[in-house]
Amino acid sequence: MADASKTKSAPSILSQDMHVIGKIFSTGDIQIEGRLDGDLCSHAVTVGAQAEVNGEVAGDTVTVFGKVNGTVRGRQVYLCATCRVDGDVFNEALAIESGAQLNGAVKNEKDPLKNAAISPEPIAAPAAPELD
Repeated sequence: MADASKTKSAPSILSQDMHVIGKIFSTGDIQIEGRLDGDLCSHAVTVGAQAEVNGEVAGDTVTVFGKVNGTVRGRQVYLCATCRVDGDVFNEALAIESGAQLNGAVKNEKDPLKNAAISPEPIAAPAAPELD
């Protein structure tokens, strides 16, 4: 039987009918199909073909099929034929399919996540209010 602590969890999905305003952080995988107005940091990020992100997208692996208005940071970045990125791309490895639209600079860096808007370190839970 597999060790439960080593089992990979299912990706979190922001479905097509959702519009989120704010920052998202996860140590797992996130798939965006709706709209995000804010920054996102995760292990692996997929921006779906109908999705729109207005903010920074950061992750070890970032795959973009849809639209990103902001910076993309990833160790491995895949810009697919249907994507449109309006912003700079910081990466260790980059693949761009024919048809992908990129309006910004491409910068190869050893650690593209070091200046991410959301730190890759886990975010501490808010402190519980004190009761008198």
